[in-house]
Amino acid sequence: MTAVKTKTYFIDSNIFLRVLIKEDSKSFQECLRILKLVRENQISAATSTLVLAEIGWTLKSFYKTPKNKITEMIESIVNLRGLKIVDQFDPNLALEFFRRFNIKLIDAFIASLKPIAEKKWVIVSYDKDFQKLPILATLPSSINPQELK
Repeated sequence: MTAVKTKTYFIDSNIFLRVLIKEDSKSFQECLRILKLVRENQISAATSTLVLAEIGWTLKSFYKTPKNKITEMIESIVNLRGLKIVDQFDPNLALEFFRRFNIKLIDAFIASLKPIAEKKWVIVSYDKDFQKLPILATLPSSINPQELK
């Protein structure tokens, strides 16, 4: 009998931020649906401390969120049932991506995670930088858990 491969999704910072900030109703609903699928173990998902740091930085610098609120928001992500936190970046590959493609350094590091670089995981993000790289990336609206069964 062959084992069924479960697709793992890497959740980027903008997915969490759209839920935390709730600026746009459509993207809020799309991202909330993804996080509910993670919590209910309907999809396999991961993120990284680099993403958590980017969320903290964005909340503080752009949204002027108080430190105690940032802490609560990041704790809600860290404690999200079903979400793995991974941090085995390949700095050489990240710098190669950064050098070759017109992308942000943080995105280059995220793409350097071995399962992402090997196209075993799919990044879920609204960030168009990931579309420039030789990896798999998708929008939250494109995820259908029924297709994974």
